[in-house]
Amino acid sequence: MKIKYFLFDFDGTLVDSRMIIVSLYNSLAAKKGYKLITNDNITYLRTLSIKEKCKALGVPRYKVPFIVTWFSKRFYNEVTKLSFNEGMKALLHSLNDKNVPYAILSSNAQKNIQAFFEYQNVNVPAIYTSGRLFGKDRLLKKFMKQHNAKPEEILYIGDEARDILACQKCGVPVVGVSWGYDAVEAIQKTQPDYLINTPEELTKLLKGFFNE
Repeated sequence: MKIKYFLFDFDGTLVDSRMIIVSLYNSLAAKKGYKLITNDNITYLRTLSIKEKCKALGVPRYKVPFIVTWFSKRFYNEVTKLSFNEGMKALLHSLNDKNVPYAILSSNAQKNIQAFFEYQNVNVPAIYTSGRLFGKDRLLKKFMKQHNAKPEEILYIGDEARDILACQKCGVPVVGVSWGYDAVEAIQKTQPDYLINTPEELTKLLKGFFNE
C-alpha cells in the first residue's frame, strides 16, 4: 500500500540537539548528584536503553518524567543554538514544495519545536507532542484516528530504539537513522523496517515513496 504520510521525530533525527541536552542534563546532574555525561562515556551511553542509561548515570527511573518536564521548560531558551542535521532542512523544503503530507511527532514541547521552525523559516504542516518519554504509540494512534489512516499508510522516521518499538506496537513501518541519540547497534537490535546511515540515503528513500 502506498505511503500517505511521513512522520518525523525531532531531536536527533531532524535537528542536532545533543550538546544542548547534555549541557542541560549536566547542570541538573551537578545539583542532584547524578553522574555527568562526558566525552568518555557518551559513546557507550548511546548503546543503552533508557532503563540502562538511568542505571549507568545513577538517575532514579521514577524521576524521568520530572526531568523531561524540566528539560522542556529550559530548552526554549536554547532554540537559537539548534541546527538542522545535514540535508534535513532541504528535505522538508522538498516535501513542502511537492505538497507531500508530513508531520512532527516528538517528546519535546510543541512550543520549543514551533519556535525552532519559525526561527529557521520552515513551514511545518503539523506538530504532535507528548510529555511522556514513552508516549509515541499514543501519538501515533491519535494521528491515525485524526487522519483516518491505516498503519501501513504511514512511515515514521526516528533515531531511538523507543521510537521503533512504539511504531512496531502500532504496526507502523519505521525508519531508524543512525546519526541521532541511539547508536546504530541499539537501533539494529529493534529491527526497524529500514536502517539508514546518511541523510542522503534517507532523502533517496523518501523520494522513492512520494514519487510513486
